[in-house]
Amino acid sequence: MIDTNWLSNLKKFDCERYDSLKRLNSENRKELAAIYSFNLELANIAWNISEPELGYLKLRWWEDYVNDMNKEKPIEDNEYLLILSKLVAEEKLHKKDLLRLVKAREFDCSKKPFDNHEQQVEYIRDTSQNLLFMGLSCLTEFNDLSIRKSLSEYFGLSLGLARFILAAGSLSQNKCYSLFFPARSDYKVYFECKLSDSITERIRSEIDFVFQLIERGDKKIKNIGIKKNSLYVLNTVRNCLPILKEIRNNPQLIFREKHKLRLRYKLIGKINELVT
Repeated sequence: MIDTNWLSNLKKFDCERYDSLKRLNSENRKELAAIYSFNLELANIAWNISEPELGYLKLRWWEDYVNDMNKEKPIEDNEYLLILSKLVAEEKLHKKDLLRLVKAREFDCSKKPFDNHEQQVEYIRDTSQNLLFMGLSCLTEFNDLSIRKSLSEYFGLSLGLARFILAAGSLSQNKCYSLFFPARSDYKVYFECKLSDSITERIRSEIDFVFQLIERGDKKIKNIGIKKNSLYVLNTVRNCLPILKEIRNNPQLIFREKHKLRLRYKLIGKINELVT
């Protein structure tokens, strides 16, 4: 059930987060990689089931596993689960945050659209934002709870939303839901890789929100001062920004099946700017 090739899988299937860890010390790098690998394990469930109930069963297994963590002997052949157990024992991680991530993945298995925009935002808070919050909890630089909460909102929520937008092309071709659209009729248009006025408005509104979150996050960073190496963990989303700008100008580009994330040198340049 559990894939033991966890680091290679993280590098292959979540390369942006994997790359963001390279400048951390080896201990922190493995801790955050373990958290991100746990998320990847859960996220993959929905793509490997034929019925929602099968996904719910697998998620219940993970819920039980987290609840019993450090009560029973861990799965010894899986390094990332051993690391998670250690982080929980050291109180760097809390079970409630891991369980929040498990619970959120029920939506992926349901194969249903969001009921409203608030539900979409809450899903991203429970996944991408929560994931970054847990990662920052392992770094001593972010011991202040209020700082962890605000930075995970600015950069975790923006990353989750950006990924929703960039995944729209492949998801629509597979008749899978991503962004919330107020009019149910819009989903039929969306699945045909077409745009309506309301879909276009929704796409642009979500992209604007991503940029607003990052702007607030940059102001926060400059006010508190953060080590350069830690900024890479926060700024994974920045690689998405050139493509989001293109999509905002031409929303039809959202239906490209693959978006090439590029311009890493601009990410480095921006980080240098934030620490000067």
